[in-house]
Amino acid sequence: MLPHSYETIARQALMHGPLEKLFCCIGDPVIGNPSQLMMEASLRACSLGGRYLTCTVHASKLALAIQGLKALGFSGANVTAPHKVEVVRFMDELTPSATIISAVNCITITNGRMIGDNTDGKGFARSIAKIADIKDMNVLVFGAGGASRAIIAQLGLNNARQITIANRTVNKAQKIVNDMQSVLPTKLEAIELTVPFLISNHYDLVVQATSVGLFDPLSSLEVEWEKGTKAIAADVVFNPVETKFLRIAASAGAKTVDGLGMLVQQGAIAIEQWTGETADHEAMRIALEKAFEN
Repeated sequence: MLPHSYETIARQALMHGPLEKLFCCIGDPVIGNPSQLMMEASLRACSLGGRYLTCTVHASKLALAIQGLKALGFSGANVTAPHKVEVVRFMDELTPSATIISAVNCITITNGRMIGDNTDGKGFARSIAKIADIKDMNVLVFGAGGASRAIIAQLGLNNARQITIANRTVNKAQKIVNDMQSVLPTKLEAIELTVPFLISNHYDLVVQATSVGLFDPLSSLEVEWEKGTKAIAADVVFNPVETKFLRIAASAGAKTVDGLGMLVQQGAIAIEQWTGETADHEAMRIALEKAFEN
């Protein structure tokens, strides 16, 4: 049963207008994607009305799906794998972060115009900013995939001093440097991710941006922390919430930031862009925690 205020909004919109706003997540596969649960939790908690749908869109149907969003009057959409890069060509405008990364995970639709943004890095930066100022940080990022690119771009836009990208295939890390160095004020460097990897006290922020540990509480990158660390350790993995990487970091003395915070924050940014209202972060996090319990 929906909360009374939310149910009332839905009934009034249906009977008297205007119709509720429509939002969605598109990708393939999308089964198991928790976005709908947290987004609807915030819409209900804030009594904003609106409907958020989860839609499977095959790559061959992406262009039709984008046209359909406009035709059906959707106000916004999240984009997940495998469409984040391909969807860029359908946008009327890109935000700076989406331009740098060449990937879109959030679309705002206003008067038929589509504005593409990438909120992954922004969500991560928000979760870090709750405990520290990113400006002038020395950062170590593990991984060179999509999450890494989004985070590196945003940390650069937030004026981190230096970002070191460690990846087993160093050429992939170097490609990020080559793609972004000319458009970011931050010094970027690529290094090989050796095993075990010693994390020195030079770093203020250490980011685990690979999929290692996802759905596996006993799996982690093989890392060792230098004694006396005062760094922040962050993991993009959101399930389990407390990863082995974070447990090791905490035992070494690091402050930790879990991947659930990044997921909540990037969703909150989307809601704010689509509705102009502040999202309910607590309701979103609780919805995710309950989903991951099952």
